[in-house]
Amino acid sequence: MWFIGYSADGKLLTQTEMFEDIMADYANKTVTFEDHPKLNQKQLSIHPCNHAKAMKRMIDTMIENGGKPMVEFSLFVFLKFISSVTPTIEYD
Repeated sequence: MWFIGYSADGKLLTQTEMFEDIMADYANKTVTFEDHPKLNQKQLSIHPCNHAKAMKRMIDTMIENGGKPMVEFSLFVFLKFISSVTPTIEYD
């Protein structure tokens, strides 16, 4: 997943400003600033190698608390993971 940030007046945020929206535990580990593979610009990237592990932990927690994970909710669980990485961004 790739992110790029803009200020309220439409200016591109700096790398430092974009990292302000990332949880410190994930900055420069799970989330890095690198060249986008298709666009000619650097963006924040949430590495896919960690998506499965994080989602598995969330689903295991759901099961431990008596929930039943359903395929229909997989996008919701994924967005919950992303929102834990980027807590200042609203996903409505």
